[in-house]
Amino acid sequence: MAKIILIRGERNSGKTTTTGLVYSELLKISEIKHKFNNKDVTKNSLTYDNETGDLIDFNAVIKIKGKTIGIVSAGDVAEDLKAQLSIFIQINIDIIICCARSRNVDGSSYKMIITNFAKQNPILKEVWSKFSPKKEEKKTVKKQTIEEIINLVTSNI
Repeated sequence: MAKIILIRGERNSGKTTTTGLVYSELLKISEIKHKFNNKDVTKNSLTYDNETGDLIDFNAVIKIKGKTIGIVSAGDVAEDLKAQLSIFIQINIDIIICCARSRNVDGSSYKMIITNFAKQNPILKEVWSKFSPKKEEKKTVKKQTIEEIINLVTSNI
């Protein structure tokens, strides 16, 4: 049974950026070797779009104090997210951090998580991605949310 931390928000609200910041912070306290986009790596492996500078969606699996944390940033397409979450469940991830658009309608990622995963895998918390249209505030506006997620992870390992 995995525990789920769900990052919610509208389209282009910064869910992937939030997830990337959480990944970067968790790497500071995790084992060095980890999986990033299904490859073994030993460093922060986030990649950015050359034209927009936006973070590219990713998945990662890291270990902290013997617990396994799975992170998936792509949350806009329900079927893609369902496939990744199913893999995480099969490989016995302890804590899953994932994203979903905020809509609770048929076909949405959020409804898919509630319908397919939440009964057997409790949702620890739903947090909302904070967004600022000012590029210089893109990361700082998320600081409180990042800290909340890190505290949830560390208190559950």
